[in-house]
Amino acid sequence: MPKKGRGDRDWQKYERDWKGYERYRRDEVNLYLTKAKSLVESNPPPWIPKKRGQPPYPPKPMVVLLLLKTWLGMDYRSISAYLRAFPEQRVKIGLAKTPSHSAIRHHMLRLPEAYLRRLNTQLTKPYQKGG
Repeated sequence: MPKKGRGDRDWQKYERDWKGYERYRRDEVNLYLTKAKSLVESNPPPWIPKKRGQPPYPPKPMVVLLLLKTWLGMDYRSISAYLRAFPEQRVKIGLAKTPSHSAIRHHMLRLPEAYLRRLNTQLTKPYQKGG
């Protein structure tokens, strides 16, 4: 039996939709933010803001920001600079102003690990094998 292409694979079977792939790559941050925001909105807030002190950032948008930070693999200063460079992403997250890197770090330390694990499980469940 003659081989098609290289090796024993039938390369016709592995055609790619390159236009769809490029469209996804262009919009992947927006797609991720939409999915993460809807997921966070469907869960209870991780903490209740205190009444004293400086007005806090809302907890749910901060969780979306922390998920985006982790997904993009950025440090605190980089994600803060990213939001200043792309204010439309900040608005999409639901923040009125860009938090400082120290505020982002404070919220990351405040986020319960069990809450983050639950969100991660829900976010990745559609992509798991057999899920």
